[in-house]
Order: sequence, then C-alpha cells, then structure tokens
Amino acid sequence: MAGEYGKCFLKELVTVDEGDFVIGAGFVNGTGHPNGFIVRVGKDGNYSSRKVNLPGMMLQYQTVVQLDNGNYMVFGMCEDSLWNPLYPRYLRLDVLDSQLESVSSRTYSIDDEVFDCFVNSGCLLLKSTRSKRGTTLLAAVLSYYVEQQAYYRDAVRFYEFDDNGDIIQIVDNDSNVARASSIGKFVYEPHSDNLLMTVSGGIFPPNSGPGVYVVDSGLNIVGKTNLVHVQGGVSPDLDHIDKITCDGRWMEGDCMVFDAMYYLHHRQSFTYHTLYKMDSALNVHAELRLPPYDSCMYCPEGTSTAYIDDTTIFAFTSCSLTLYSCYNEQQANLYLVDKHLNLLGRKTIRKDDAICHFGPSTVFSDGGCVVPFYSQNGTYYSGEPFYNAELMKFRREDIEITWDVVKENGMKTLVSPYPNPTSGILNIPIGDADIHSTTLQIFDMKGGKWLDKTIDKHGNLITVDTRNLETGLYVYKVVSGSREIASGKFIKE
Repeated sequence: MAGEYGKCFLKELVTVDEGDFVIGAGFVNGTGHPNGFIVRVGKDGNYSSRKVNLPGMMLQYQTVVQLDNGNYMVFGMCEDSLWNPLYPRYLRLDVLDSQLESVSSRTYSIDDEVFDCFVNSGCLLLKSTRSKRGTTLLAAVLSYYVEQQAYYRDAVRFYEFDDNGDIIQIVDNDSNVARASSIGKFVYEPHSDNLLMTVSGGIFPPNSGPGVYVVDSGLNIVGKTNLVHVQGGVSPDLDHIDKITCDGRWMEGDCMVFDAMYYLHHRQSFTYHTLYKMDSALNVHAELRLPPYDSCMYCPEGTSTAYIDDTTIFAFTSCSLTLYSCYNEQQANLYLVDKHLNLLGRKTIRKDDAICHFGPSTVFSDGGCVVPFYSQNGTYYSGEPFYNAELMKFRREDIEITWDVVKENGMKTLVSPYPNPTSGILNIPIGDADIHSTTLQIFDMKGGKWLDKTIDKHGNLITVDTRNLETGLYVYKVVSGSREIASGKFIKE
C-alpha cells in the first residue's frame, strides 16, 4: 500500500460481503496533504484501492459501513486549507460501489450555531454503524470555541443518513453531559435498542477520563458510566486509565471485551493494556493484563482486538524496547486469547531497527484475521525515511501456543517467567484457568522470604511488581491450597 500512494494510514477496518471481504478507510500523505484512501481486500489477499483527491482540499476518511444494497458509505473530514488540516470544517460522505467507484458524494459544513469545526488531533472523531431501522448512524466529536477560556471544547453530535447520503436528523447533546476527545466503538447493546459508545476524554473522573455513553433509539444520551471503578476507584496509588476501546462483539449473550490503556503510576512513560470481559452493566467477568515483554507498551491507536470465532480473540499491541522512550526501536506483539481471557500464545514482529506497530483489525469468514502493519525508520529531518504499510493476515495456527501449561495427562509443564531479568513487572504463567485464589512466595538465595501473600491472577498469568526487591537472584513458588502450581527463578536487575 505504501509504495503505491505514499504514507498510508487506515483508521478503520470492517468485514463486508458476508465475511468474504474487508474494507478499510483512512488517508494517504503522498502529496504533501492528506487524501482519502479506501482499500477492499479479499480472503485470498487480492485487493483494490482508491485514492480520493478533492481539488484544493485535504480529506481524511475515518469510518465506513456497508449498506443493505451492497454499496459502502464512507465518512471523513475535509478542509479547504491544505496547509492547516488541524481544524476541518466539513463532513465528507461518499457512497461507493463494490468496485470502489463513486455512486454519490456529499460535503456538509459543520460551521454552524453549535459547532465550529473538528479539532483533528489524530484521534478517531467519527464512528458509524447501521441502525435497526435500515439507516446509517454516525457519532461525531465536534468542537466549539469558548471565548472566555480561549480554547476549543469537544462534544458529541449524532447524525442519521438514508442510503443516498441525505441527512434524516441531527441530534446534539448537552456538552455538560456528553463530551469526548475520541470514540472507540459504537455498537448495539444485546437484547436492546440502545447503543453503547466508548469514549476517551468524556465527563468522568478523574478529570475527563474514559467511559461509556448509553444512546437510545432517538440518539439521545440517556446514561453514562466510567471504567475507573474497574481498578477500585480513583486513588493516587493506582495506575491511571488513559483510554478505552472495545471489540464490539458480544459473547455468551451479554458479554463483550473492553480494552483499557493504563499509565503506570509515577512512571508516565510506561503504559500497558488490560482486557476486560464485561456484561452490559459493566460487571467484570474476567480480565487479562497484556504483558509488555521486553519493555514498555506503546499503542498509538490503542489495542486492537478481533474474534476469529466464538472462542478466540486476537489482540495487537506495540512496545518500545527502551523503557523511557516510545520512539526508539519497537516491536509489534500479536496475542492469542480465549474467550475467558486466558493468554494462549503470542507472536512478535520486528524489522531490524524500524519503528513498527499495528492498526485496527477485523476478521474474514474463514477465521483469518487481517490487520495493517506499519514500519519506518528515520525522520523527515534526517534524509529520506524508510516507510512501509502492508496488510497482514493471521490464523490461529500461525501463533505458537506457548501458555497451554497443563497437559492432557494433568502433568505440569515448565514455563519461564518473563521478562527475565526484570527491573519492574514480572509475569508468571500458571495455566490453570479454574484457580481463583493463589499465594505467591518469593525467596532470596539465602532463604529469606521477601513476599508471601494472596495475589490476583490475570487470565492464566500472575503479575508482580519487583521494584522493591534488591538486585539479585530469587526463587518463587505459586501455591493454591496445598498444591504447588508453578515455581522457578528470576533475576532482579
């Protein structure tokens, strides 16, 4: 994709045509300013693409849905100032056929008595879905200027469109009730006509944290809740949830997977992601902290998750190999997780010293998962940089199952903790998904006991912060009742 058009970025991937194809919406920067970009990919890897150039304007697509007649409706932001794309004033709507040829186009100004523009900070500001009445719904994060404070404030507007792209209704919500800086997902609740919209920067403690809005069939926000209570409430001693996304796939009737991105307390450069399996009332049924492996987690777009069937999830993250920098060497991590959020395995992708990360993901009907993979090194100020964007397809069998640690005969297998050596968080695989209470014991090589406490597990992992341990070699034991679940050694740097 990169070689054909320049720097390509996909903001959304969705499954279309009964799972035989995937369509992606985004933009390319090959001509000095953004142009809209659409790509349609088949299960066999063959694809077609289209760059949409609006003369004298910049254009960034962000979201796409398939209509009942098979056409695709694509939404984006555009602006007639090529050199200042940070404040787009227009909503762009294009309807394309299966060959990505234009059927119709609309450009709507949102410079009105309520809002002034989009504030394009690189976040996802548009999200679309098909309504149960056969129309297209669009959630948009728009901005208005506050003269007294001299800054832009974000709020939520909903649109409803017919299949020709004409607006049926516009619903504005009180900005004191509905604010956001980015949208995660926009999906229907199970057994309900209400929708859930995950947002970052909403009106949630602490100070515009992430949360979920409940939207009724009239596109009014009738409820909201935050995810802060997931970690036990607001406390300076707890990690801070920065943003959330969700997969949008309901499991076992009333559960879906949310992803929370955390900033580690007192170490703002260290981030990590935790998957939560929740019901529609946000009761937590399972959770899994995605391990950072070599160093800190870094996800420009947040964790991307995709189901390959009703039991298995792919999760994608990126991490820096330097703890205090997100911009040095990076690697992309692909995790395989079951529906109970047990970690099954992972695959790591690195390209020499290139910065690399994944984009949004989705699945084909054959169980294959497709995801954009971006890699680059160099900067615009150090000569011509290397840049590449490609689509990758993974299957479950492509991932080595490294954490099925209980064999069929019941014998325990040895699995090493990681990272080892460690200077911070140590992940200990334990494998038995039915264990709810475990005791972790840590001893130094002189027999001194440094830790003996009941500890929570995340899926089939135990995580422990080792920063209070002195440098040296340690032995650990994981015990459930009278049964030893796991044991081993690790080095604290």
